[in-house]
Amino acid sequence: MNHYIKNEKPKVFNIDFDGTLTTGEYTDDPGISQSFVDRVKEIYRKGHIIIIWTARQWDQAPFLVGWLTKHSVPFHGVIMAKGGSDYYLDDKMIDFDKFYLKDF
Repeated sequence: MNHYIKNEKPKVFNIDFDGTLTTGEYTDDPGISQSFVDRVKEIYRKGHIIIIWTARQWDQAPFLVGWLTKHSVPFHGVIMAKGGSDYYLDDKMIDFDKFYLKDF
């Protein structure tokens, strides 16, 4: 049974798909990064908002939502077509170690 906490000040997490929730890069049959998905579930249960943010194009949305559902990844929304890049820099970026260790 999942227990969800009502959070008066939820944080919004924009989480990448390929290479973050999945193992490896873009494929039509990506593996799951189970430890990362487990952490996302924990944050979701604490009442935070989960947005899956991917560079995949909108025609991939049915596949993406199907994959998330198949692997029981909780989410509130999906943003597609963030644009391809070799690197993403952001002032609110958090590295994986802090994501796993920080108490949100």
